[in-house]
Amino acid sequence: MVLGDGERVGTIGYWERTWRDELVYETGWGVLPAFQDRGIATAAANAVTERARVQRRHRYLHAFPAVDHPASNAVCRKAGFTLLGGTDFEYPPGTIMLSNDWRLEL
Repeated sequence: MVLGDGERVGTIGYWERTWRDELVYETGWGVLPAFQDRGIATAAANAVTERARVQRRHRYLHAFPAVDHPASNAVCRKAGFTLLGGTDFEYPPGTIMLSNDWRLEL
């Protein structure tokens, strides 16, 4: 994530993964603490959604924030994702955490 003046304030990306026997996109983000609570992550999530949508490769984009991470769950809600429920999710590799499975139809 880069502000208009070129300052880097975080990262966001999306990638392919198999989830529940279906090839989907997954997204994830992080915003530096000094820039949080400004809507940057939501704007970036909306931009990633549009980028994934125009590729017309997969039907869904998923995000898996920890259930106890209210800010990232709020980003999902504000960006139009639908909460499918809690799930065990491996992140980082080798560590299982309780996450919410948010899905957005592309």
